Amino acid sequence: MLRYSLAKLADKPKGSKVELPAVDVRLSAEKQYYAALRSMLIQIAAMTRESIIPLYQSEQEQKRAARAYTADADRSWFAGLQALANQLQRIASTTVNRILDLEAERHTETFMATAKRALGINLQAVVTQEDLGGYLQLAVARNASLIESLSADVVKRVEQTVYANSVAGNSVTTLRKALQEQFGITDRRAKLIARDQTSKFNSDLNKFRQQQAGVTSYVWVTSHDERVRALHRKLDGKTYKWGEATGAEQGLPPGQPINCRCGARGIVEF
Repeated sequence: MLRYSLAKLADKPKGSKVELPAVDVRLSAEKQYYAALRSMLIQIAAMTRESIIPLYQSEQEQKRAARAYTADADRSWFAGLQALANQLQRIASTTVNRILDLEAERHTETFMATAKRALGINLQAVVTQEDLGGYLQLAVARNASLIESLSADVVKRVEQTVYANSVAGNSVTTLRKALQEQFGITDRRAKLIARDQTSKFNSDLNKFRQQQAGVTSYVWVTSHDERVRALHRKLDGKTYKWGEATGAEQGLPPGQPINCRCGARGIVEF
């Protein structure tokens, strides 16, 4: 990674300061990320309906016909579901990787355009997409781990729900309702992952590009709407140094606390 100084490249009076707007997270990236996870969950839910529920119904009918104890849900019921989940998890991870790559390219282009508007300098000679190589590998690994965890969680929830309802002798209707509740939980988790990870990714890129450019301080900026949490509203306009603990949860910088939509406006000091 080539480090450089915006302050040295721009022709500004000594002692002056210019604030460099943060690159905002793109809502469409969050939606695309969520769509990839939701596609995985929908297909797992479909196989559950088409494969697991019929097996459960057959098992319940055998119990009623025999009027005695018969074997409950078998682990073999879930082998196909697990195999499908593994395949879908890999597909979702590949899709998310592509989304992150495109977002990194957009961020790089937007950062250079912002610097040109704010400071009148062209950064094409010093800023490249390759600068982000090491960080992107870590981001991809982090997101792949989260997607794998979500996939494993939904299969585990299906399995445990089926076992619990089988032991209790519940009807197919009761099982369907219980499974719908579990899929609702995992869907909400998928939405949280998509929102949180796109925000964290964008926050990391802002920090990376600003530090690469010799920017050591930033202004905490909120989204200035009714959704801003009270704690973050108090931080709006405050100045911090990169690496310094902030007044946010766990001292994290903007965009890093869960569901945080705040940004870091870099301070270029001349």
